Amino acid sequence: MNMAHLHLMINHAPVVGLPVALTFLAYGVFKKSKSVQKLALTVLIAIAAMALPVYLTGEPAEKLVEHLPGVGGSFIEAHEDAATLSLILTLVTGVAALGGLWFIEDARKSRTINFGVMGLAILAVISLAYTANLGGKVRHTELRSDAPVTDGIRGE
Repeated sequence: MNMAHLHLMINHAPVVGLPVALTFLAYGVFKKSKSVQKLALTVLIAIAAMALPVYLTGEPAEKLVEHLPGVGGSFIEAHEDAATLSLILTLVTGVAALGGLWFIEDARKSRTINFGVMGLAILAVISLAYTANLGGKVRHTELRSDAPVTDGIRGE
């Protein structure tokens, strides 16, 4: 296994995990369930921790694939830039989730913090989706807007 393979394997954790944890947090806040809130906040912290190795395996993965045929260099750079923002948003969400856990017994503070966590998580989900889309375009030419026309159908 090389770094590109590792990057492709672990990058799904934040992309899939964050919206799932966000959904559970929203449910926990709506139902006023501390146990569900604790679970969701803990998962958000774990996802934030996972985002760092995803980000750190990106550069070595780039070095392995940048010279391969069909790899879009401009997409690599755009993906890298978007990944930086996604990392920051995911880490900030994780830190805020830690604050949510810290104040879980104070219902008023917990609710306020959890709404903030949800707002940050929504921004992180959007950023992660955009970053993942750009990452797919690095190697998958069929996802690019400049994909060749085949049988009269444009592959967009």
